[in-house]
Amino acid sequence: VGCGAAFYAGLRCGRTILSGFLDHVDEPTYDNSKNDISLSIAIGGATGFFVGTDASYLPDQNFLIDCVGIKDGMSDLTGCAIAGTSTAMGFTTAQTV
Repeated sequence: VGCGAAFYAGLRCGRTILSGFLDHVDEPTYDNSKNDISLSIAIGGATGFFVGTDASYLPDQNFLIDCVGIKDGMSDLTGCAIAGTSTAMGFTTAQTV
């Protein structure tokens, strides 16, 4: 929730500041606010699932640990692939709900 809210705040501040001197950045409106909220929710889902890759963070409560948990001894490349997969899963899950 925190990451999604911070992302949304950054989008809206960016639109407010940058729309004045960048032609391709739209000013904040109700219509683009709906799109910004949708994107921020998806980013929040992606970061939430990414946290699930940390096998040492609350392992008893981490329901993603068996699916996308990165455990000690895994290669760096495997860890990168699992982290990317978990992020994509979170993004997709948030978009479909």
